[in-house]
Formats: sequence, C-alpha cells, structure tokens
Amino acid sequence: MVAPTRKIGFAAGFRYLFSGLRFAYGQHRELAALYLPPMLFGIVLLVVGWIVFYYVVDDIVSLVWSEPENWFLYALWRIVSFLLWIICAAGTALIAVVAMMIAAAPLSDFISERVEGILGTWTPRPFSVGFLLRDLGSTVLLELRRALIKLAWLLPLFVASLFIPVVGQIAYIVLGGYLLAKFLGMDYVDWSLARRGYSWRERFAFAKAHRAALLGFGTAVLLALIVPFGFIAVWPGAVAGGTMLCTSLEPEDKRGSRAG
Repeated sequence: MVAPTRKIGFAAGFRYLFSGLRFAYGQHRELAALYLPPMLFGIVLLVVGWIVFYYVVDDIVSLVWSEPENWFLYALWRIVSFLLWIICAAGTALIAVVAMMIAAAPLSDFISERVEGILGTWTPRPFSVGFLLRDLGSTVLLELRRALIKLAWLLPLFVASLFIPVVGQIAYIVLGGYLLAKFLGMDYVDWSLARRGYSWRERFAFAKAHRAALLGFGTAVLLALIVPFGFIAVWPGAVAGGTMLCTSLEPEDKRGSRAG
C-alpha cells in the first residue's frame, strides 16, 4: 500500500496541468520545442480522421437505423447522427492522441526525466547505447499496454453507442469521459513510477491512494482533448505537469529507496 506524504485533491490536481504548461512554455521552452514533429503528425491524423467521419457518419447510422420518412423520427434520426458524429470525432481525437503518445513515448519519457532532473527529484543515468535501446523498447511496450487498457474499457461503450440510440451515446459520453479522465491522470504520472521500478500492482495502488488528484489532472487534460488541437498544444505541459504531480505525491521513503 502506498502511503501519501500529503493530500492533493481534485482541484489541486486539475491545476497541475497549468503548472506544467508554465514549466514547459515558460522557463524551459526547449522541452516544448522537442514535440514539434509528433505534434505535426497528430494534426494531420486528426484532420484526416475528422474529414472521413464527417462524410460517412450518416451511412454508419443507416446500417442500424434506416433514414425514416416520418418528420419526428427523422428529427430523432438526425440527433442520433449528430451524437454519433461527436462520439466519432472524440474517438478520432483519442486515436490520434494514442498514436502520438506511442510514437513519441521515448521522447515523453526523456522529457519527464529531464523535468525531474531540473526539479532535483531524479538523477539521470549515464548515457549508453545499450541502455538507450532497452529503454526505448520498454517505453514503447508500456505505452502499448496503456492503449490496450483504454481499449478494453472504452470499446464496449463505443459499440453500445452504435446500437442503442440516444441512451448509448449519452452513456458513452458520460461514463467514457470519466474513464478517460481517470486513465489520462494515470498515464502522465506513470513515467515517473515506471522510472522507479513500480510494478503494475504498485501503480494501481498509487492511483487508488491518489484517486482525486489524478482524476483532477486527467480531467484538465481531457478538456484540452475536447478542444480542437487543444491537446497537441498542451501535450508538453501535460508531461511536465504529470511528472510534477507524481513527485509531489510520492512518499519520501519511496524516493530514497528508488533513486536513479
């Protein structure tokens, strides 16, 4: 069981994203500049996905509910189409974010480690090609595992939203939003936890002990995700803010016993 050193609530966790943004775009702009290539990749992926879904969403709805002739049912059909487009747009954004995070996983790990070096909470290991290759493989594998966990929870909700009109879409938006905020909060502290050798059980125990703080931080990141291209802009700040949040939550005894 992870014993907290101090209690950080939802609102304080939410504010850590802004602390990370000030860190990444203020004192240490070079960290944000490193994200330009994956940011451009994410923008292209996002735009292409939205264009595709804009033209096919009505066809998707027609697969399970043919376009009605009655004016009332047609109005309901249009509402369902609109809700489905929102879900598809959000799903496309999520896919773009996950793809960016996997592609830039080694970079995010490097940025997180750099943030901790500046904060004085971690001493980077000496550079070696062997360590770089091992770290690259483990970092990408970690990101893939995170993506599979998200998929296992969110995919059934997405399928339900396709076949259960109105109720399915609302359930996906509300429950899916909560789960996504929770997962995002866990994702951005995970760099520091993995660096210290936390097992999956210890990471879930950490998340349980600091549920409110991580949910607050994840909610801030999720709101940025909803805004078009918002997440791409705040991504460096999210990595920095999640790292800062983790080092604030981690007990002193754990810091000492797992120092790099």
